[in-house]
Amino acid sequence: MPDLALLATVLTSIKTATDIVRGLRDADISLEKAELKLKLADLMTALADARIAVSSVQEELLTKDRQIKELRESLDLKKAMKYQAPFYWLEEGGKRDGPFCQQCYDSAQKAIRLQVLENQYWRCNTCSHTYAPGGSRPRQVRAVTDFDPRDP
Repeated sequence: MPDLALLATVLTSIKTATDIVRGLRDADISLEKAELKLKLADLMTALADARIAVSSVQEELLTKDRQIKELRESLDLKKAMKYQAPFYWLEEGGKRDGPFCQQCYDSAQKAIRLQVLENQYWRCNTCSHTYAPGGSRPRQVRAVTDFDPRDP
């Protein structure tokens, strides 16, 4: 909703312009040129103020429309995004798209498509999270050595 003070400014400017026009219409023919020019200048100022205020209201309404559109798109994405461990999948019209990074979607509501690596591992190029084949977490890699510290 546009700012009430802004709407009041618009209405005041339009009322002022209307009062000036009414005054000019009702004025006696004996109005001097200087007075007429002054009234017309006041009228132009009031109309300019009204135009600026209407423009501000219009800009605010456009901003609100953009925000509403973004929120609707976000809600539609949330409805279509389905979690199947360890990924998110986008399911629309019976079709499945993805997989998408669970960490990025849960933390920032960003649908980041995963990239397949060797051995069917998946990696998110945004958060660098790696997913193992079959949905398991990647196992810890341990160094194997021939060295036994207890052996002299």
